[in-house]
Amino acid sequence: MQVFREKPIKDLLVIHIIFAVIAAITLIFPFPQALISGKLLVLIIIYNGLIIIEFYSKGYEDWRSIWTFSIVLSLLMVFPDWYLSETLSALQFFDDGFPMIGSAIPIYMAGLWAIPFFIIIFIAKEIQKRKSQKMAYTVVAIASLVIFSLAELTLVYLPSWTATVIGKTGNLAWYIIIPELLLGLSTFICYDFVKDKHIWMKIIGAFTVMVFYIGNASFFYFIIESLLLGA
Repeated sequence: MQVFREKPIKDLLVIHIIFAVIAAITLIFPFPQALISGKLLVLIIIYNGLIIIEFYSKGYEDWRSIWTFSIVLSLLMVFPDWYLSETLSALQFFDDGFPMIGSAIPIYMAGLWAIPFFIIIFIAKEIQKRKSQKMAYTVVAIASLVIFSLAELTLVYLPSWTATVIGKTGNLAWYIIIPELLLGLSTFICYDFVKDKHIWMKIIGAFTVMVFYIGNASFFYFIIESLLLGA
């Protein structure tokens, strides 16, 4: 397809192929005394480093803008993870002795969210440019559902985290499906609003998305786990 011949898109695909190979080598092959949390932290640093190198070397200002918003939001997402783990006891992170944020959150979680956020926003902006705003929203909703659901279903096997609720399929908690779909949509909508504004507006926007996610997660946890399942 013609779209995949465009240099920014080709560069993004190359970066993700390189990262996929590095991730496979790091996670599949045994490294004596290597902790899974340490491996994930290294991979997240590598991913973000690849993106940074690319936008500095190629002059991709849109990449820089997307990454800045994504990493700020990812850092703030430590609070929802902390809340879901410590207050609601809805998930539990694997503790392998690697340094944690507080007593519940592995350090790598501060950067992990930047990966799906960057991908979702990048795809949405390309669809918005080529098709329409409405189509971009539709693609974001589908991409968010697929990406976040696959993460919930698969990362338990590393292990990274496990859902500790009644209503779930595999490791996918039912209550979190709609909040994560809305997280993807609100992330793109907010970025689209603040992309050309000062860094402080980006921080405020990211903070708003984070709080919106906590509210949605709390509401749907109450509806599904408390009211419907009687947890």
